[in-house]
Amino acid sequence: MSKLNKFLLIILSISYPILVFYGLREFGVHSLIVLMLLIAAMHSYSYLNGDKKSLIWVVSCLFLALFSWLSNNSLGLKFYPVMINLGMLGLFGWSLINPPPIIERLARLSEPELPDYAIHYTRMVTIVWLAFFAINATVAGALALFASDEHWALYNGGIAYLIIGLIFIVERLYRNYYRSKHEHESRS
Repeated sequence: MSKLNKFLLIILSISYPILVFYGLREFGVHSLIVLMLLIAAMHSYSYLNGDKKSLIWVVSCLFLALFSWLSNNSLGLKFYPVMINLGMLGLFGWSLINPPPIIERLARLSEPELPDYAIHYTRMVTIVWLAFFAINATVAGALALFASDEHWALYNGGIAYLIIGLIFIVERLYRNYYRSKHEHESRS
């Protein structure tokens, strides 16, 4: 995936709930299918450039767009955040089955020689993110099925991001404590 394509896809995915919320109010379901088709096209570009995993995203986006188009219902459009969370759940879960876990891989970018306690810690953080993605997919799905467009957009376009930020902050604070505790123990 080219850097520009990846950047645009991230921006589009982050703003997606708000775009859908306002788009449903102003233009209706059929007009918003273009947004899902744009996401599918961006994943198609990645697939054609060698990212074979992108095919799953292409097919999923096309399925959700087709569902919304045929049913004239926003449910397919509102399931995109569920799909993102399930994709992240799969990625993080796969990394636990096929080590090193994704958080360890990220940690090694800045610190290639991780001590044993840090390897254990990164595994635990990966599990925390797995739990978050499972819970978030469930909440996003329930809101898509049962909540108003306003509540769906508020959660997926705001509250979920606040929770992610909170997890990052708490993890960073705990990581500093955990690291200093283990470094102190190793010096003793």
